[in-house]
Amino acid sequence: MNGLNFFKFDILESTQDKAFELLEKFDEIIVISEKMTKGRGRYGNAWIADIGGLYMSIGFKNKDIEFSKKILIITPIAVLDVLNEYSILAKIKLPNDIYFEGKKLCGILVEVKDRDVVLGIGLNVNQLEFPKEINAISMVIIKNHVFNIDEIAIKIYKNLKTLIFADFKHILKIYNEKIEKEVVKFEYNDKVYVGKIIEVNENFELILDIGKFDIFCIRNLKYLI
Repeated sequence: MNGLNFFKFDILESTQDKAFELLEKFDEIIVISEKMTKGRGRYGNAWIADIGGLYMSIGFKNKDIEFSKKILIITPIAVLDVLNEYSILAKIKLPNDIYFEGKKLCGILVEVKDRDVVLGIGLNVNQLEFPKEINAISMVIIKNHVFNIDEIAIKIYKNLKTLIFADFKHILKIYNEKIEKEVVKFEYNDKVYVGKIIEVNENFELILDIGKFDIFCIRNLKYLI
């Protein structure tokens, strides 16, 4: 990754935390760790990050809220495009996961502090097994051969940088073609709803059929099933 502020570690508590720290010195950075001891997902949930996965955070300095919304849309597409190169046809499971045949393959997290945006990607690549309580799968299990994790990281980053400048309406159309149009149960503003996913709009708001079409801010959704 010549010319980039690229940092790779054997072990970190969190690539997200390290990325925010490094953004004090750089405008854009990439942080990768082979293992994390305090990885986190949405709502601060723990993310198991043992050796074999891709744990990458990409940090952008001085960005607005619109950029953070856009990055939530384009990141799953960037990952799916790479998976497609390896003939792995996965789908987006809202709000921030990628699933293959009903099992979690990748998690995506976007965090904002002041005007710094850090995108976290946790992709299951070469892990051969997972704890029984986790419904997960990896690329090596799907394709039965080991992958070059750094190569995958570079491809995702290049895709991401290309998509940032692509026509957003076209990206959103692709995104909505890739999401699971499933019936979900969720909590929103202390109320529980059941509805079918219709699509996501340009503001990263979810349009659901709950007996009528209604719009929900994805950031405030908590899925129950």
